[in-house]
This record gives sequence, structure tokens and C-alpha cells, in this order.
Amino acid sequence: MKKFRIILDIAMTCLFIVLMAYYATNNAVHEILGVITFVLFILHNIINIKWYKSIFKGKHNFQRTFHIIINLLLFVAMLGMMISGIMISADVFAFLDIPTTMFGRMLHMCSTSWGFVLMAIHVGLHITALMNKLNTKMKNSTFEYVYYFILVILVGLGIYSFINLDLWEDMFLVNHFKFFDYNQSPIIYYLKCLSIIIALALIIYCILNIIKKVKRKN
Repeated sequence: MKKFRIILDIAMTCLFIVLMAYYATNNAVHEILGVITFVLFILHNIINIKWYKSIFKGKHNFQRTFHIIINLLLFVAMLGMMISGIMISADVFAFLDIPTTMFGRMLHMCSTSWGFVLMAIHVGLHITALMNKLNTKMKNSTFEYVYYFILVILVGLGIYSFINLDLWEDMFLVNHFKFFDYNQSPIIYYLKCLSIIIALALIIYCILNIIKKVKRKN
């Protein structure tokens, strides 16, 4: 089951990255992949249904509360993506004959950008074990400083990509339309999206790690 969850999460992440580059596929493919991603997301939540049942149980420290808020916001964003996707659908849900509106387009752009960022933060909440293993392995090794340098570079690339892709403008609806550079290779766009996920995940990991260390000292 653990391997299946990992494969499911990787599949969702890859599909999300592909969906972010709308210009790289035709509209029909984009909508089909969107439906598949949402189905996988629902499956992911069904598999983790016990987590929802335990939300109000036990103690709620900062990390657990933050985890709950991010997960619930991500769920809302995914619902917003699917609902708005249906509202502006020109292929898969065209039979519903729903008039495309500016509200639907803006809701889709906003929920997609927020969903992407929240997903990256969600990843950051689940890489503690992996990062701790890497940190332990690299500490006092020949490649320790190279390892930290690579992490800093990855975070820097992610921040640059976040700004370069104007993701924050989509999140806060600065523009009413999403503009793409059609001369840019989709592969480059995918790599920029991946770098954003890695950067946000690492930043969240570092912040939570610092908070833990401060609490231990106190």
C-alpha cells in the first residue's frame, strides 16, 4: 500500500506539472488529464480517509494544525479547479452546455495556481524522513558542502521560476488572463514548475525543522 501511495502521489504531481503548461497540449488533452488528476486526487483522499477522521482527535501543536490547514485548503483548491474546469469546458463536459464566463476562467486560474503552491507545501510536509536521511548521510562527508550548495541552488531556481512564471499574479488575479510564452519549450516550463515544487518543499521543511529545534531548546 505504501508503494502504491508513493506511485499515486508521483503520478498526480507529474500530471499537475503537465497541466500547468496549458499551451503544451490541445484543450481536449488538457481537460482529460485534468479529470484524471482529479480522480487520482479523490482516490488519494479515500486511501487517507483515516486522516480526516482523526482531525479533531488528540493534541494540536503548530505543525499538526498547519498540516490540517494546508490539506483542507488544498482540497478546496482542487474542488475549485474541477468545478471551474467543468464551467469552462469546451470538450469533455461540453454536453452540459454551460456558458463560459469570465468568473469561471478566473476561478480556474486562481484555484489552479493556489492548488499548485499548496501541493508543493504539502510535499514539504512529507519529506522530513527523506531529508533527515540525506542530512545524516551527507553530514561530515566529502560532499557535505556540495550537498548544501545544491540545495541552496535548487531553492534559488525555484524562487526565480516562481517569479518568472508570474505565478503570484495568477494567485491574486492581478491579470484576468493567463499569458504563456509560446516560444518557450514545454520541457523548460515543466522544469520550472518542478523547481518551484522542490523549492517550496525545502523551504517548508527548513521552517518546520527550525521551529522544532527552537521548541527543544525552550
